[in-house]
Amino acid sequence: MKKLLTWALLVAAGALVLLFFSNDFGLIDIQKTAIVAAIGIDASAEQEGQWSVTAQIAVPDSGAGKASNVTIPAAETVGAGIAEVNRKTGWYPTLVHCRLILLGEEVAKEDVFEVLGYFLRSEYVEDSCLVAVCAGTAQETLGAASPVGELTALAITKVLSSEAQKTGLVCVTNLQNFAKGYYSRAKSGYLPLLSLKKEAEGEGASGGGSSGGEQGGGQSGEKKTADVFDASETVLFYKGKRAAVLSPAETLAFNLAVTATDFAFGEVQAEENGAPATYSLKMKVTKKARSLSLKEDTPVLTFHIRANAQVADTSGASALDAVARKAIVPEPVLRAAERELEKQLTAVLEKAAESGCDLFGMKQALLRSRPQDYDALAPTLLQTARAVYDIRFGTLH
Repeated sequence: MKKLLTWALLVAAGALVLLFFSNDFGLIDIQKTAIVAAIGIDASAEQEGQWSVTAQIAVPDSGAGKASNVTIPAAETVGAGIAEVNRKTGWYPTLVHCRLILLGEEVAKEDVFEVLGYFLRSEYVEDSCLVAVCAGTAQETLGAASPVGELTALAITKVLSSEAQKTGLVCVTNLQNFAKGYYSRAKSGYLPLLSLKKEAEGEGASGGGSSGGEQGGGQSGEKKTADVFDASETVLFYKGKRAAVLSPAETLAFNLAVTATDFAFGEVQAEENGAPATYSLKMKVTKKARSLSLKEDTPVLTFHIRANAQVADTSGASALDAVARKAIVPEPVLRAAERELEKQLTAVLEKAAESGCDLFGMKQALLRSRPQDYDALAPTLLQTARAVYDIRFGTLH
């Protein structure tokens, strides 16, 4: 009996091995499997009401430095566009390794969850997948040339990484967090605005991809112009539609007040030896909190921020002792930093109020603290709330 059981197990194991290494019975040949690194969605230029879907694909046997961009110019749904990639290329497009979703600027004018819904439903796309809006088209952005000769999608994800977020210069958002804001009472959220700046020139920069074209793997020693990716601006969304854009200075202020930052960099204007000067500061936020309260039936949003700073550079020549004491920031510069942060946060609040984007989560705070007043105050909360700033900068050491 034991011999019969052992023989049956060996036969079963052999059958499994045969199925694994063959493509019979519908198994996928890894050599024909396309690894999708990024998906770009644009409004179709060929058919109104349809989508243009661009997939940046790395093929396992083609080398790490090469990829192909395949564009389906018109598809009724994102899912149909991705399925068309399979028919057009003969590859099986899996989204298991997709870490980036780019939305063209035309897509952001309507409810972006008409296209993002596909990725939320997909069992293969991770909730941590990065999402950004392009200044222009997603197809053009994915066809850009990386300045360091790597996969364009990989270069973009570095610009939108958690490390970039810590500098305060980029508002990084993933699929899960963006969806949470959309489906909340506030129906609000934000995405980084990714733009191209054709400024870099180097040897062996990767070439841009086009529909069905190959990207990456530039010739060594060959001079090519590459593209610099910038994500210092932030798009505010209300009900899934683009509502306003934060400038780089406003993006930094929002990050300093709300998001996870480590060492952030920013500039302030102050006087040095009686003349105006620009100070570049390295800032470490040690405390950040905000609270919503009612004072005589007026909503009050209070920011509590503590930060330390160090002089990274100045616009003018400094005395030797001032250079040596870079950790000791002059009092006028510290006060100027406080005023600048307050000024930029005020601008952010004004844009949020005008666009209807509850960027600071005031409605949720009101619901938690004063549920009995929510129905009466929530409709005009963003417009009637008054800001109070408790901001204090000190020296880093």
